[in-house]
Amino acid sequence: MRQLTSDIWRSDKYGEGVIAVMEDLDMSMLETLDVEGLGALPKGFRYELHEGNLVIMTPSSFWHKEMGDRLWLMLRTAGQKVFHDPSVRGDLPRDSRLPDIGVVVTTLPPDKADYSSLPGSAFGLVVEVVSEKSPNGEYTEKAHWYAARGIPEYWIVDRTADRSHEDGMVHLHRLSLAGPAPAYVRERSLLLSELEAEYRAKSA
Repeated sequence: MRQLTSDIWRSDKYGEGVIAVMEDLDMSMLETLDVEGLGALPKGFRYELHEGNLVIMTPSSFWHKEMGDRLWLMLRTAGQKVFHDPSVRGDLPRDSRLPDIGVVVTTLPPDKADYSSLPGSAFGLVVEVVSEKSPNGEYTEKAHWYAARGIPEYWIVDRTADRSHEDGMVHLHRLSLAGPAPAYVRERSLLLSELEAEYRAKSA
């Protein structure tokens, strides 16, 4: 039996909601649940499939949401085809990740209303905003997973050294094929406000 996991176990309303989802689910469905089937799960939660294991994601802080919104607006203004929470499909039908932001560089399928995920080859960039209270492998497991899918760029947004509530530190990585396996190499790090200024200057 595949397992149902959650990265939160708290005695608050969200934790109670996760428990309710677990109780309501027909556990036998997990044996056949695939990436496209995630859209049929109860609303109000974010889901990933890790090699067939269903993972229920924690709610994000409002700092996390604001960083994601600012990145989305910055990239959209630059003419990118950018999306919140785009599901990236793995090589197996029961494996996916849900970055906070994704830039699609291929043509969307004409029947896009029937799709909730795309393969890694469809993305030119994915962005993860680190959830401070529940880190989710942004620097490790997710970086390796996205690299293995061949996504050219991977950005990580984290708290600044002074823990600003109005800004974030963006680490920009580019895919390298120089080693035995694809891996991301950090090119530079800068404040989100600085990155936004660079993008504004380009469009001026």
